[in-house]
Amino acid sequence: MSLLNTGVTALRTAQLGLATTQHNISNANTEGYSRQSIMQAVNVPMMTGAGSIGMGVHVATVVRSYSAVLQNQVNSAQTKASELDTYYGMISRIDNLLADSTSGISPTLAGFFQGVQDVAANPSLISARQSMVSSAQALVTRFQTLEKRLAELHEETNGRIRDTVGLINSYSKQIALLNDKIVALSAAGQHMPNDLLDQRDQMVLELNKLVRVSTVQDSQGAINVFAGMGQQLVVGTQSVPLEVRPSARDPERYVVAQQGSVAELPEDYLDGGELGGLLSFRNQALDQAANALGQVAASLALTVNAQQALGQDLLGNVAGQAGFVSRFFEITPPKAVENTMNSGTGSITSFTFNPPQQSASGNFYTQLTGSDYEVRFTAGGNFTVRRLSDDAIVASGSEGSSVSFDGLTLALSTGHAAGDTYLLQPTREIARNITVNQEIAGDVRRIAAAAPVRSVPGSANTGTAILSQGEVAPGYNLALIDLPPVAPDTQPGLKLVIEDDGLGGLQINGSFPGAPIAYTGATTLNFGGFTFSLSAGARENDVFFIQPNVNGVADARNIVKIGALQTANTMNGDASAGKSTFQVSYAQLVSDIGTKTKTALVDGKAQNTVLEQALAARDGVSGVNLDEEAANLIKYQQAYQAAARMMNTASVLFDALLSIGR
Repeated sequence: MSLLNTGVTALRTAQLGLATTQHNISNANTEGYSRQSIMQAVNVPMMTGAGSIGMGVHVATVVRSYSAVLQNQVNSAQTKASELDTYYGMISRIDNLLADSTSGISPTLAGFFQGVQDVAANPSLISARQSMVSSAQALVTRFQTLEKRLAELHEETNGRIRDTVGLINSYSKQIALLNDKIVALSAAGQHMPNDLLDQRDQMVLELNKLVRVSTVQDSQGAINVFAGMGQQLVVGTQSVPLEVRPSARDPERYVVAQQGSVAELPEDYLDGGELGGLLSFRNQALDQAANALGQVAASLALTVNAQQALGQDLLGNVAGQAGFVSRFFEITPPKAVENTMNSGTGSITSFTFNPPQQSASGNFYTQLTGSDYEVRFTAGGNFTVRRLSDDAIVASGSEGSSVSFDGLTLALSTGHAAGDTYLLQPTREIARNITVNQEIAGDVRRIAAAAPVRSVPGSANTGTAILSQGEVAPGYNLALIDLPPVAPDTQPGLKLVIEDDGLGGLQINGSFPGAPIAYTGATTLNFGGFTFSLSAGARENDVFFIQPNVNGVADARNIVKIGALQTANTMNGDASAGKSTFQVSYAQLVSDIGTKTKTALVDGKAQNTVLEQALAARDGVSGVNLDEEAANLIKYQQAYQAAARMMNTASVLFDALLSIGR
């Protein structure tokens, strides 16, 4: 019987070896499957007077070839690779959109200023003015189209975040169910359910494709799963679902929160995987592109409008007169969003762009940064304004007052509670809403190509001095020079007279504020928002007239200044001057996005190489080698045949024993 029993154990062991090998072969291409093998052990021997006699073999357990270290390396490499792949896939679309030589802003911006130059060349030509308006409409259409595409990407990102969180919840639930089965089976016996463990590990890997997760195994064999910086997804046999909802800070922006929790998870709290890639793309590229595009649009509109307001149209209208159109472009006010969790009764009473400033060279510029801002209230109604791009506090004040910062002015009412916040997005939607003023589009004569003032020398002057045609500043007072002629003069306007100052020199006199002033050669006159320069060479009794530019239909002085904005430093200014042009600022946006796209591509390729190496290392331990399994088949087949012969031998011997007694 001992021989027969030993043969039976050998047969059973070989049979289990064959079954395990067949299981390996059938799952050679199954994702996440770990190669299994039987662990053989010697049976308890039978003690006899001659010593211990072996009783065969048994299969102690079936183990899987598994390395937790290598699996963790795969998970880590996978989550980073998925994040970079998602990030690159999204940002490359912005890069293609902005950098395209035909669909970007650069060609239409150049086309608009070419239209301005055409008007400057012939300001009285209606067709030139119509061409300028057409090119301006093409430019605003391009702004709107680009912003629309960015808005579509924003909506797509929201949708993908929602779908990704749905998949995270699904995998978390499946892991919790697997935990339940594994714990139950582990408690029922001493053997681990290898296939279920593989399935659970594969679920964790799939989860890492969506968001970076870490796991901790408890004493019962279940794993707890944590996302990002520690957000619970699975605790034992229970899943902790997440949800996607509009942010209290910005309802147009979807955020992630634990289901049933009021608090939103910070976006940098969930990193890695597709979700991390989407959040990084939105924060680092999409928001930047929308803000920077709006910054260019806002700066263009504000500076062109400021210069338009200083001109005179073809109908003779100037600022302050009913028929004058002071804005060439129309834009919406900067955007402010109240946090839906605010508990106070206060509100923003106004949020506006500051008028552009003028540099020493005379061109207008803005101080807009293209950043978002957060207004946060503390106790006593005090608040601070924080620029989100660099976390700098740019303004502070008390409710009921107003503050100015970065080319913006914000006014707040009373009634705020500590902790109330507002999100300011000054340039976010400007490109979406910029248009050409309909009055100008309907009547191109309203383009203010001329300057509102001019100078005329007296006909009897004996000197060689020349008085410039003059420039005006915002708020200029035309009433100071809009004067009728006084006999014996036939010229209207403000009369300047060069006269003896009584001290052996000359002075400039007239009915302007601050008169008379000394004349010592080249002299600048500033009064009432007017600036005139009188060169050297004037003689006593020379006269000059400063007057409104009546019938100045051929004058292009103001449209030339609008055209000069193309190459002037009109953006990113400080207290004294602008720092970049429209084209340079847009090119910087294109360059930044292009650099991030290239970096993501290179990093993604490198990370995929790391992932391939990690997978190869894991598969070297856990993967099924068909050649090896074929060899195992032969080995166990031979063992099976040998055990069968052993049993046959035992049967023959037993029959021989039975035949002796007959």
